[in-house]
Amino acid sequence: MKGEPITLEALAAALALPPGPPSRRIAKSTLADFVPTGADRKLIDGKLARLDWLAAINPAATGVPSGEVDGLVVDTINVIAARTRGPASPRLAEILHRAIPKPVVLLYSEEGSDMGATLCLAPKRSAEREIGRTVLTALFDTGPLTQAEEGFLAELALPRLPSRDLASLYAGLIERVEALKVSRAGERPFRLATSMTEQAAWRTTLGEIAQLEGEVAQLAAAIRKERRLSAKVALGEKVRQAKSRMDENRMLLK
Repeated sequence: MKGEPITLEALAAALALPPGPPSRRIAKSTLADFVPTGADRKLIDGKLARLDWLAAINPAATGVPSGEVDGLVVDTINVIAARTRGPASPRLAEILHRAIPKPVVLLYSEEGSDMGATLCLAPKRSAEREIGRTVLTALFDTGPLTQAEEGFLAELALPRLPSRDLASLYAGLIERVEALKVSRAGERPFRLATSMTEQAAWRTTLGEIAQLEGEVAQLAAAIRKERRLSAKVALGEKVRQAKSRMDENRMLLK
């Protein structure tokens, strides 16, 4: 990816958050209730170097009213920053999002790495059988960002986000992450979808590309294990076909 990597501080600045209380460090011990297994505890202890609360996006700070989505009242969006030892896994991101019942804007970067910081979002809904509990419905992760992605970074600024209510503001952030993925897949400049129809088409195409990428990874693993030449050739042809379909889908995003 071209461009200088963006720092965690620069990514936070791109959000153009309103003035508020100073950031504060979050102790790992506060995550205990959201780490159900020994493997998860090991993940937190080994991978999470530092976690900080940066800001709360709420009606008092922004003038944007509370909203509701999937039974969840969205009256606050918390912005937190994590520094990790080595690459952050999707499971680590899940744990951090689950630690706060309201929507979270998670920024993270790898200590000692020259990779850019990442923005991660996770829409939530109210749990059907447990009052007060929330359920993550997806993860939207930008991957490492660079200064070259200035179009995307400019659209993260709070004044540029939907302001009907906080639920729509968070959805607007998700739409920007999806648009970034589209621009990367289509190898073109960043832009937002011009209609709900285009947004839906983008989501469908991105889903197909992701599925094909998974198929290619599985086929590649099978090729490495296979000893018979004829079988390797047959698997290689399936890889070629899957990559061809990926290219066709990417063309739709140009």
